[in-house]
Amino acid sequence: MLYLIGTGLYYLKDMPIRAIELLKTCEEVYLERYTNLNDISSLKELENKIGKNIAIASREVVESEFITRRAQNKIVALLVPGDPLSATTHISILKDCKEMHISYEVVHASSIFTAISESGLSLYKFGATCSLPIFTENFKPESFFDVIENNLKMGLHTLLLMEVKNENDFVDVKTALDIIKKIEIRRGLKLIDWNTVIAVSRLGSDNQKIVFATSAGNDLKPPLAMFIPGKLSAVEADTIKILVSKS
Repeated sequence: MLYLIGTGLYYLKDMPIRAIELLKTCEEVYLERYTNLNDISSLKELENKIGKNIAIASREVVESEFITRRAQNKIVALLVPGDPLSATTHISILKDCKEMHISYEVVHASSIFTAISESGLSLYKFGATCSLPIFTENFKPESFFDVIENNLKMGLHTLLLMEVKNENDFVDVKTALDIIKKIEIRRGLKLIDWNTVIAVSRLGSDNQKIVFATSAGNDLKPPLAMFIPGKLSAVEADTIKILVSKS
């Protein structure tokens, strides 16, 4: 039996109450953090509450058959930041469970995919989502910009997720802006209204930031994302001026 459980936007305490009772029945519990660097300061408290240790699962573990193999003969839980089905990796886990005849249950939780509306942008006007990876000397993909471009041509907003490996290795807002601007210039485009681009930091936490990206400081910490607006309605244009900070 496998429980795929979302822990919510940022804190482990955002986890659905029902999940706590399910975790008490589990024989093994794993937590992945590579898709979202959420807060785990209350991990020990959670372990005490459910009466068992929680192992941190690496990307290699989650993307292998390790979890599903364990769930063949044991009651296992995988804790996932945000909603557990936001990442395609976890959809694959459910597919594996079906093929291996393993029972499973999904416990959904809050996610950036719904929390984006706290910026004042309409949830219904977001197009495809894309991710901006950490650039290296030999790895500088532009496929994420294709998504932004296509969304903007249809008047849709874009949720841009920014890769994070750890607290010290992540795509910061200034770097993201520089990369996107250079690609836009190189392609001879003028699609983005830079004055409306929004950066969010640690959404759902006590110290969350929702700011206009061009005026963002260096204090924004991961998990980070940017919202690139498409065509704004009059209501959206007025609302983001009120809800989004300038620094």
